[in-house]
Amino acid sequence: MKAMVRMRRSTLGIALLLLMAIGLGFWLYPNADHFQTPPYTTEKPLTYLSKVAAGPEGSTIVIGDSRQEIVRMSSEGSIEELVRQDSSDGSRHDFTEIAVAADGTIYVLDTILDGYGLYVQEERIVSYTPGDTKGKLLYTYKGSGTNKRVGLIKGLQVAGDSIYFYINESTSVTLNRLSAAGGKPEQTLAFELPADRYLSEIVGYEAGQIYYSTKRGAIFNVKADGVSEMSYPLEGMDRTRKNFPEGLLLGENGRLYFIDRFVNAVSSMNASDSSDLITVIDEAGLSALAPSAESLDIMDLTLDAAGRMELILGDSKVTISEDKSPAQVLMKLTYDRSTIVKGWVTWLGAAALLIILIFLIRLLYVYVLNRRISLFFKQVFAIVPILIVAMILLSNFIYNSFSSKMEDEMQKQLSLLARNGQNIINGDQLNRLTSPNDYMSKDYQTIRSKMNFLFESEDPANRKGLYSTLYRYENGEIFIIMDDDDGVNMYKPFPVNELNRLVVENGEVVTDRWEDATGKWLYAIGPIYDSTNKIVGVYETGRDVNVLYQSNQTIYKSIMRNIGLISVALIVLVLAVTYYLLSSLRKLRKSVMEMASGNWDVRVNIRSQDEVGDLGEQFNRMAVHIRTYIKDITSFSEASHRFVPQQIFKYLGKKGITDIHLGDQVQQNMTVMVANIRSFHQLSKQLSPKENFDFMNAFLKRFSPFVRTEEGLISKYLGAGFMALFPARNEDALRAAVSIRRELVSYNESLKASGYAPVDLGMAIHKGPLMLGIVGEEQRMEGNVISDDVNITATLERMSDTMGASILVTRTFFDQLRAPERFRFRQLGRVRIEGKDEPIELIDVYEGDSDMERGLKDRTKTMFEKGIMLCQEGRFFDARETFIEVIKINRFDKAAKLYFYLCDEYYQKGSTEGWNGTLAV
Repeated sequence: MKAMVRMRRSTLGIALLLLMAIGLGFWLYPNADHFQTPPYTTEKPLTYLSKVAAGPEGSTIVIGDSRQEIVRMSSEGSIEELVRQDSSDGSRHDFTEIAVAADGTIYVLDTILDGYGLYVQEERIVSYTPGDTKGKLLYTYKGSGTNKRVGLIKGLQVAGDSIYFYINESTSVTLNRLSAAGGKPEQTLAFELPADRYLSEIVGYEAGQIYYSTKRGAIFNVKADGVSEMSYPLEGMDRTRKNFPEGLLLGENGRLYFIDRFVNAVSSMNASDSSDLITVIDEAGLSALAPSAESLDIMDLTLDAAGRMELILGDSKVTISEDKSPAQVLMKLTYDRSTIVKGWVTWLGAAALLIILIFLIRLLYVYVLNRRISLFFKQVFAIVPILIVAMILLSNFIYNSFSSKMEDEMQKQLSLLARNGQNIINGDQLNRLTSPNDYMSKDYQTIRSKMNFLFESEDPANRKGLYSTLYRYENGEIFIIMDDDDGVNMYKPFPVNELNRLVVENGEVVTDRWEDATGKWLYAIGPIYDSTNKIVGVYETGRDVNVLYQSNQTIYKSIMRNIGLISVALIVLVLAVTYYLLSSLRKLRKSVMEMASGNWDVRVNIRSQDEVGDLGEQFNRMAVHIRTYIKDITSFSEASHRFVPQQIFKYLGKKGITDIHLGDQVQQNMTVMVANIRSFHQLSKQLSPKENFDFMNAFLKRFSPFVRTEEGLISKYLGAGFMALFPARNEDALRAAVSIRRELVSYNESLKASGYAPVDLGMAIHKGPLMLGIVGEEQRMEGNVISDDVNITATLERMSDTMGASILVTRTFFDQLRAPERFRFRQLGRVRIEGKDEPIELIDVYEGDSDMERGLKDRTKTMFEKGIMLCQEGRFFDARETFIEVIKINRFDKAAKLYFYLCDEYYQKGSTEGWNGTLAV
């Protein structure tokens, strides 16, 4: 009856937990975005900003992360909303323009590029109401598909319930009005560009108050009759031939603002008559107002409702008031409280789901499976995860190898194309391009046609995203002349850095990566020469790295899918074979266990005529070979003592054993490690001489490889241990010691299985000068090490048990480690060694101790080292009490006990005369 009640309760509990798990899963799925950042993250840095617009109630909206996100922030710098691009359709999406309505609705121009991130395939106007991160599509424009990175829609603006934008086709420009609800746009104005003028940016939507800039660096005003009249630069304006206006902004105060790209300044003038041209803020003034800004390149500007100017730099937003008081600089934004709380709730929900699943599995194990799992399912639980992990690692290895090779090949191709730039571009023609006014001149068009020569026979879709850029090098400065980005204007200054300096000064071809507000690029640059063999420009070609990553991700998904199918088939096959072979494997396992226990005469009898039967037969043969091998290796070990160790040759500068002569020697500064089995004499008394011999051979065979793995050599076998030298890195010795300590655990398990008592190792490490050479006589010689530091190391090894340290090292050695924090350690204080005048400071490295011992020493480390300090200061009572606390936690701590008795004695009787805080052991 009680069993029935328990069964009903367990069934009810399983059903309840299952319902809770399903409910949590459905709740977590739409909130999965919160898993992209840890819940404790409270700040987000501004990166690669490109556009800004003022919103209602002091808010600001920016386009950042290389055109991949929109951030709505409050005036205090908190994130109110975050919109990310969705590239699930396989195309590159860029936010290129932005406008904000009075109700806070964000209107953006979503420019869709081809799969390689170069050609504009489509332009969309999308609206995001407050709280909406999915967006609503209002209008789609296909275009010609030949524009690069920036399409034909320009001047996105919003007024009331209407959205205004321009479409620039050839020399015609049309103004369109679109309802905020979407639908078909209405054309409200059309005008023609003046001869040899090419539209760059445009602002305004009311007749007579429309201003646009051209690729030749001028600003025009469109009159009510549609005729364009130049507004900038006019006769008498203090401007050079290279000044170029960007980021046009028509303020409500009747002034036209723009960024003077050549000098990186903001200028403004009366829009109606182009009078009162002033510099609102220049780079020097910006540096003074915002000294904390890392980059001073002005990307865009806007005016908020209070008349303050908001500038965005590459990685910060700067707000400048009209009175030029200290500017507000925002480089990091904070998540609002609701977002942080929701993030924590989501992560806690995931943790709760995990706990529920664990309890659900436990209930199934206890009440459904009755705490019993068949051997077959144990095999399933062991093999399936291994196969899955192995296949994942294999797929990642294949993908990484392919991706790395793809990137290397791309760099080689780019380097070749960049080097070829000097052959296809005429440097003399480049010299004749002296200002933006030369845009689309005869020389300009000739150069551009030659730049496109490599791609002219290819369909745009086959260009695979390769772009090219040409720079002019003039008077130590670099300017962009032409670029495969229709949004980049001619003679835009480009910073001189270490890489492009190698090109313009040394004529080298350089490859590297670059990231800015327009994206991430893999590129190569090479020099352009004129007829006098002078470097006058730089040719760049590259590819969008994001697109390359997306292409690689497609390949990665294909690899994962195919390997997943193979894995499923392989798992089914392996499980079927495992089920069939279990009976034979049990017999084989029994025989293996007997051999592991030392029964070398064991035989296995498997009658199945298959691979397991072959394995049984080979096992019997292996047992014979092992018996023979043990006999042979014993004989070989005795004979090999007549020869000098091979590792010593290279340190003595000898080619081989025939070059070795008695007395050869060399002095080197090396790390010495001594390892010995503690209390070996007690174990050896229980063994016969042959068993002692076999035991030591087995011991050295098991632990010696750890020394060789870390590029060390065993200089001498010490009967119950060995001395090893590490001539390369100090870390090699410590890593070898830690590995040996960890291997000792499994070694003792094998000893226990063989009927032997477990053993313990004492290890010490020190570093100092030593003499390595050949000693003996002509008929018997061996390599040997002579050094006082070797004796110190041997003494320290004998002290290690007394000090309770598995690995005892000196401060001299430890201070020479490059990253000592990688190892768990604690200071043991200064110790005086007999025969040495100066005390030696010792350190206990317990990285290789058991989990329990490491945990106890971790807990008591601070307290223990405090006790050492108190003892050295002569505060024996306080030190004694401190060590008592350590011993209460770790009653196995020999060092704490040693110091406790010392401090207790000194406290009771007083310290010896001349005592200086040094422990005598």
